[in-house]
Amino acid sequence: MTTSYLFQFGTYQIPNEYIAEGGYEIAPNQRQDLDPYTDANGITHRNTLEHTKTDITIAIRNLKWEQFTSLISGLVTNYISNERDAICSYFDMETMTVKSGHFYLDPSCKFKVRRLNDKVDGFTLRFTEY
Repeated sequence: MTTSYLFQFGTYQIPNEYIAEGGYEIAPNQRQDLDPYTDANGITHRNTLEHTKTDITIAIRNLKWEQFTSLISGLVTNYISNERDAICSYFDMETMTVKSGHFYLDPSCKFKVRRLNDKVDGFTLRFTEY
């Protein structure tokens, strides 16, 4: 591996120790089609576009309150707009390289707090490339 981190949101590198064991899932370089169709013989015809999309899901382990606030602050301060987006760098498991792309944080992100200022149960962050 050529990097010390798996995912960077803007300038914020999500600490590897915050990621649950086996908690980095990536669907890299997903091909997109423009007007694909199946002909009368059942053969699919694709017009695959040059731009691909990547989806990244990161399972975050249980965190102490200070770790949680540091993580959330690191994300929020890097938002480009109210879409919760940033230019991100990530480790691509298909090409075994670090890549960059414009991603947004899934708007359905949820957190479960045990007690305020105590601990936050593990949660999932999902990032989708534009």
